[in-house]
Amino acid sequence: MIRYDLPSIDDLIALGEPHENAITIYLPTSPTPSGRQQAFTAAKAAVDEAVRTVRADGTSRVHQDAIRAQWERIAEDSTLWGNLSNSLVILLSADLTEDFVLPNRLEAQTQVGDYFDLGQLVRAVTSPQDALALTLSANGWNLWSASATTRATELELSEKYAADAADATNRMTIRDRGLLKRLGGDEGKKVLLERYARVVADAIRSELGKLDPNAKLPLFVFATEPLLGMIQAEHLPWKIVPINGAPDKLRPDQIDDSVRKHIETINAAAHNAQADSIGHGVSSGLAVTELEPIASAAVSGAVATLFYDFTKDILGTLDDSTGKVVFTDTGYDLLSRLAVIVLNNGGEVIAVRPGEITAQIWQGSALAGLRHPIA
Repeated sequence: MIRYDLPSIDDLIALGEPHENAITIYLPTSPTPSGRQQAFTAAKAAVDEAVRTVRADGTSRVHQDAIRAQWERIAEDSTLWGNLSNSLVILLSADLTEDFVLPNRLEAQTQVGDYFDLGQLVRAVTSPQDALALTLSANGWNLWSASATTRATELELSEKYAADAADATNRMTIRDRGLLKRLGGDEGKKVLLERYARVVADAIRSELGKLDPNAKLPLFVFATEPLLGMIQAEHLPWKIVPINGAPDKLRPDQIDDSVRKHIETINAAAHNAQADSIGHGVSSGLAVTELEPIASAAVSGAVATLFYDFTKDILGTLDDSTGKVVFTDTGYDLLSRLAVIVLNNGGEVIAVRPGEITAQIWQGSALAGLRHPIA
């Protein structure tokens, strides 16, 4: 089944159930004709590689054929291949298939195990992805919205507003110095731009106030000086993230790429502060960084927050009743498995990339903040 939305926490927990020869494929994609063909070729190659792995493990021909049949259904789905975005996730086994088409860019990965590797999906689900944006120049302005499931899209305004600086100041153009004599040349232009910034700020309050009344989302402002500074001086309630550049030349995909890149920076700062706070609990036994005690705490429901590096594959097996970990070369990804267990027990999971967490307590793989100390 094709999904153009992210799985819910309940979906992740369900997808975390065991499946014989669970094949996980993550692919960066592009919604262009050549990008679609490249994605299909890469996905087929990943499935071929996974089936070879399954065959080498001695899996029966009947089971291999069942996996192939599931792939053929995906391969023949023109709707899927004709509507790609930035990433494609394929979860495939003999008894289940799930396909997620997502706007955020994920890392290429193929894995076969007793469980799907949900690490990158967990990151997409649990990391804030929604944002607002403003492109602003003297030639015009536009509001944009981006989410975890949709690329940056221009907002349709509910009211009519001044379209550009000239419209906002009732002039044919603000570049014609002849019209600015009474305001003193360049100083006059500055006054008109400030007036324009106020008009735009009022429009933003009206439009975004309906969409995000509590101003919880960041507002990315694509503009150059002096307009960038002028809109910041309007004290809008949203957290302004200034991005200096030429907004008139930006394509929607460029806006989307920039927003997602900066969202990761914002999230990383918040996560570092949270990791630092967890680190304060070391002396009281409320912070753990080693995998074995984290696993024991996770299965008992003691983990309140789990940080882990989703790009690392630590293979092994986990006893769901005791939390005992056995490290092997042929097991499944333990970090992904622990993430699902923590979610199932009502905990918070934060999947991070290398270098995003610089808190002193972070050892590079995992960090658990506990609800109570464990024996």
